[in-house]
Amino acid sequence: MALLDALADNQFHSGQALANQFGISRASISNWINKLRQAGVAIHSVSGKGYCFPEYVRPYDVNQLKSELDGAAEGELINAKFLFDYQVESTSTNETVKTLFKTTLHRPILATTEKQTQGRGRRGRVWHSPYAQNCYLSLGYRFNAALSELSGLSLVVGLAFAEALSELNFPVELKWPNDLYLNGKKLGGILVELEGTFDAPCDVIIGVGLNVNMPLNDDGTEQIDQAWTSLSQYKGEVVDRTHLLLIIIPKLESFLAIFEQQGFTKFAQLWPQYDRYIDQAVNIISAEKVITGIAQGINEQGELLLQTEQGLLNISGGEISLRPVE
Repeated sequence: MALLDALADNQFHSGQALANQFGISRASISNWINKLRQAGVAIHSVSGKGYCFPEYVRPYDVNQLKSELDGAAEGELINAKFLFDYQVESTSTNETVKTLFKTTLHRPILATTEKQTQGRGRRGRVWHSPYAQNCYLSLGYRFNAALSELSGLSLVVGLAFAEALSELNFPVELKWPNDLYLNGKKLGGILVELEGTFDAPCDVIIGVGLNVNMPLNDDGTEQIDQAWTSLSQYKGEVVDRTHLLLIIIPKLESFLAIFEQQGFTKFAQLWPQYDRYIDQAVNIISAEKVITGIAQGINEQGELLLQTEQGLLNISGGEISLRPVE
């Protein structure tokens, strides 16, 4: 990991300079570079210049994150509320939060990482998680409510991200119940998991993956089975992930506090501004059946309103998918 730190300035470093820095041979440096590449870390090499990260690989400025989040060091509280956990690599940030929940007396936890080795979305789907290109973020939160009272939570998280990104001039749209879209393509996804019992208080893990600087030709993107985009593709330049996180986290914290105190009603009023499929023909797909109708927005419980030939249906979340009618 020390070699990753050495390359974090996105400048070229010769093999000899790196060898001198770490007190090893140039051959050992070459072996380290090869192992990192095999692990999925993008590293450029140019004869006569050396090694560097490509422009789109930008590790977090961890010192800035800790400083601006109330000066919290790793393992300390952010704003006396969140336990902040940063890792260079993890299986997934949701798994990190699950582990920390066992030892933190159910204190709110915020976990992020540069790379996930087992990132996943809903229904167990693999979430492509290359090193230092995107945002992988999980929040462990104890609600003083039963699970049945948390209807609409994934929508609240989506709205927090949409509002934060809109402030940065990214016209994000939301697909009920848990996807972010930009320019007609998938930008990110939300995974909400219950930890513990269904009764109050209820411990919830909220995971979000957001494509930030990942290029179209990145190794592994060929496995993504739908049209996708990233913030940098839309903007035409690399996006500062550290700054992005510092914009998103306060918005997410604020929205969750409002949701816990006031419920979903306020957010139901905000949803139409970002609803990608309002008044469009969609299919609601579950393991048992497919229901076709016209999406009519959501109700105050966060349920999708679907106008069908049989009448207006209220569709709750779960193991279902929404797809536009082709």
